[in-house]
Amino acid sequence: MEVNEIKHIPIVMILSYLSYTDLKKREVPDFAVLALFIYSLFTCTSFKESILMAALVFILLLIPSILFEGSIGGGDIKLLTALAFFMGRDFSVLAFPMFILLVATLIYGLIKGKGLKYSVPLVPYVFVSYLFYFSLEVSWWNLHFSY
Repeated sequence: MEVNEIKHIPIVMILSYLSYTDLKKREVPDFAVLALFIYSLFTCTSFKESILMAALVFILLLIPSILFEGSIGGGDIKLLTALAFFMGRDFSVLAFPMFILLVATLIYGLIKGKGLKYSVPLVPYVFVSYLFYFSLEVSWWNLHFSY
């Protein structure tokens, strides 16, 4: 395992803890998000890129949170902002698997008669999407250096 791959292990551990906590208590502990952010300060490759992505994600998540009650929690906003800081431009890779998972949940909620106001904890979706990203990162890294 290369250094580039190893740096993702603490993030996977933090996200797994946060997923469990979000599923059980429907909250995202600040100390774990702060730990992720502090870790990302030491591991980000481009500080400018990380700041820009984190600011963009924060603003894009804050707007619906203000406009629509119950749309996204403050802990989720902080987590996704810290994760965007860590990942930089790669954060956009999380969008596709999260979108697929959330659409599947929406369809499930409609089939079960729960309607459009069906509330789910977001962090497990972030965790699964990050595992997808990590598997792509590892396989791309191995393919890139397999000559």
